[in-house]
Amino acid sequence: MPDKFDQKRYVRLKSALAKVVATKDNDKIIAECDRAFKVFEDMGYPDDWSRWQRAKDDAEFYKSFR
Repeated sequence: MPDKFDQKRYVRLKSALAKVVATKDNDKIIAECDRAFKVFEDMGYPDDWSRWQRAKDDAEFYKSFR
């Protein structure tokens, strides 16, 4: 992980993503991913940043069918 990005913040973001994905609300998933990407832009990207990108892409894909 980048020097500025601490473990505590990473765990909070990862936990928030897991909780919002469990709701299966595509709008909330997209909003949470956008929020995380803003943090990443400021603090640096973690090694598994693609976890948020995949969740956002999946939510946008499923949203397009509804």
